[in-house]
Amino acid sequence: MSPRRLLSISANPGLLLTRNDLLAVAGYSVASPRHPEDAALLFSKDHFNAVLIGDSVVPRLRAQIIHELRQMRPGIPIIYVYADARYASEPLADDCVDVTGTPEPLLNAIEAQLNRALPRAA
Repeated sequence: MSPRRLLSISANPGLLLTRNDLLAVAGYSVASPRHPEDAALLFSKDHFNAVLIGDSVVPRLRAQIIHELRQMRPGIPIIYVYADARYASEPLADDCVDVTGTPEPLLNAIEAQLNRALPRAA
């Protein structure tokens, strides 16, 4: 079975690299656009199982990206990751995760969203 593919979006290249390395070590295949504005283009060209979008993406752009991705695939799990408690909420995301501590909360949230998105057997 191939690794599950994640689209990881951030406006902070250093944090993005760290997060993507952590996810790769955990067994995920991760891709990121060079600029957050290019997320929809990358999303349209590849299959992703879930999306992570960081608090470094300004709110208006974040909302636009989430809207564009949901237009293409309405059921795609989107997880908002934040390091600053002042920005701990993103109502358009399926889950919000504080990434300032250990990686377990993020990994648990990803697995929970991926399991939720799996088709159910009849």
